[in-house]
Amino acid sequence: MSNINVCNKCDLIVDHIPLEKGKHAHCPRCNTLLYTNKIFSISTILALSITGLILVVIANVFPMFTITLLGVEESATLIQGAWALLEQGFYFVGLLVIFCSFIAPFLFLSCLAQVCLLLLTKQNTPQLILLLKLVNFHTKWSMLEVYLVSFLIAVFKLSDIADIEFRLGLLSFVSLMFISSLIMYGLNLELFWQKMERNAKR
Repeated sequence: MSNINVCNKCDLIVDHIPLEKGKHAHCPRCNTLLYTNKIFSISTILALSITGLILVVIANVFPMFTITLLGVEESATLIQGAWALLEQGFYFVGLLVIFCSFIAPFLFLSCLAQVCLLLLTKQNTPQLILLLKLVNFHTKWSMLEVYLVSFLIAVFKLSDIADIEFRLGLLSFVSLMFISSLIMYGLNLELFWQKMERNAKR
């Protein structure tokens, strides 16, 4: 975390002062909001990560919806949808769907959960730095909301010609998107690095 902040409105340079949870820092010149303390504790991030991992599995194993067209009922999961794209020759799109909707979220949450466990148990293993770097990398590739919007557009278009029933997979996917957004909102990797340094000094 930087030791200074620059006001977006009047360009005043202000020293960065640690805040208590829920507090806000304002510019002394123009009273513009500079930053807030929205950091979750490591134990909170661990609980959210484990919850997210469970939801990743459910969202990809159970069907997202059931389509009934002319008396024929078909169910589909995320993996089946991506596999259908591959069979149709859309290899890049199919692989991108698999990576962004399953692989990236799973690796992000699993690496984050391992980091939290290692820090809470005060184990500064050589893998800890690598895991922190992987967490930072996968934050840029977990794009669940983009996939969900595309899915809802497709469902809206199909609703005119078929009966669509939402299933557990979709509920889990929406919940996973909410959990991921919550983690990104309260995650500050600087806290993890500081915790690692404190553990190393003990």
